[in-house]
Amino acid sequence: VVREGTSGLLLGDTNSNELLRISGAASAPQFAAGLSDGRAVYQMSSPRQLWIFDPMARSNVRLSPNTTGDVTYLAKTSDNRIVYTTGGTTRRLHVYNPRTQLTRSIAENVPAAGAVLVGAGDLVYFTLLDGAQGDVRVYDPAADTVTTIAATEFDEQLGGVLPNGGLVLRRIGANSEHDLFYWKSGIGLVEVASTVSALDTLDKAFAAAGNANQVVFTGTDGVTTGLWSWSPLDDSLTAISTGSHAAFAAIGAGNEVIYTIDNGGGDVDAAWFDLDDATAAVVRNGADVTTVLGIAGTATQRYAMVQGSGDPSSIAAVALTAAPTTIAFAGGGAMQFALVLANGDALAQRTDGTTIAVFDGAAGAFFTIAGSGLAVAGPGTDAGDFVYAQTASAQQDLAMWDASAAAPVLLSTTAGDDVWQATTNGKIYFTRDDVTGHAQLHVHAVATGVTLQLTRNDIAGNGFDHAVTGTYRGTR
Repeated sequence: VVREGTSGLLLGDTNSNELLRISGAASAPQFAAGLSDGRAVYQMSSPRQLWIFDPMARSNVRLSPNTTGDVTYLAKTSDNRIVYTTGGTTRRLHVYNPRTQLTRSIAENVPAAGAVLVGAGDLVYFTLLDGAQGDVRVYDPAADTVTTIAATEFDEQLGGVLPNGGLVLRRIGANSEHDLFYWKSGIGLVEVASTVSALDTLDKAFAAAGNANQVVFTGTDGVTTGLWSWSPLDDSLTAISTGSHAAFAAIGAGNEVIYTIDNGGGDVDAAWFDLDDATAAVVRNGADVTTVLGIAGTATQRYAMVQGSGDPSSIAAVALTAAPTTIAFAGGGAMQFALVLANGDALAQRTDGTTIAVFDGAAGAFFTIAGSGLAVAGPGTDAGDFVYAQTASAQQDLAMWDASAAAPVLLSTTAGDDVWQATTNGKIYFTRDDVTGHAQLHVHAVATGVTLQLTRNDIAGNGFDHAVTGTYRGTR
């Protein structure tokens, strides 16, 4: 999906390289979501409008066109229903089915923020305002029913969804603390860790969900903050960290919880805990502030990527084992973390643009790319590939690190600065300013090495800047 200036939106077919116009001369169109049947959902402003573009029929449908207030996209279901709100005296919640073109009004008086979560099975959880407090309900599109989950005299808000489709919600407790509750169809509502009286008065917050539907949460008494895991399967509670100032940082695909411990005085350490087998260890203990950057590695060995404030020229990968080993990279200058690729490799770069450091998650080692003006741009076309910018002859060109060949591939060397926009379907999309100063969209097919310019100024020389605002895959 390509933004054209501030008033146009285009849809590109990555197979044919054709562009379709979604909207033109519109008020700040913004891509909201792509549906698996190819439709594109987008917003326009003043007041906010919600539209769906069908590339097969070349048609646009406006949702709730007679509403005077904002119409706001919230979420989509796996079968392409659109969940949205309409403004007015009160905010209403709706679900639109593009196949039947029918809109189902679900509720009236939902909050402006945090109103909806969509769980497995396409259950639409939402908060309904009752005066100044919230109640929690669920809409089941398959049964077309709304069920009340929690509607006490205390304020209740959505927390998070679990892999099994269950919901975690927060409720104000008797001592003004927040308690956590778990709900699942066929089970009902149960309080998280209700059998542990020591947690009763703690202010609790949902942090993450484990692969086996564990609820990872924090609890504080205002003096210390602990971290726990609770299982809805058997109501068991596991302490991850207590008696300190713990803060959740990340969770890995193998249920590895990484967290920090604030010791005060600018001393923040990091540790990890395995939800599956209770393996635990310190990740980094330094007399400075540890920042957890991400989780790299493979299914057989994962690493926490960390950096200490006392040594900004270094980045380390720490093996998540009972006795962690640290693989450090000393950059010789300030290092900045970039991203973790889908295959588990992690990328960082020197802020002066002279080095890109790649942590190979399978090999458990760093290697480097040297140059000038180097900056990680985004993922490449295959596992371990990534696109980066580099300076050559006083201009910014693009290259792709080809992991299978262990070598770079030049993507563009034509005069002008090239800016990466997206990678999809074996192609790299980027913009380059033309002679009039407008950013025009180009596409480079890596397999053939062919580059095409997709946008141009009109016959009168009028042009727009272009930028990719999103990608999605859709077939019908």
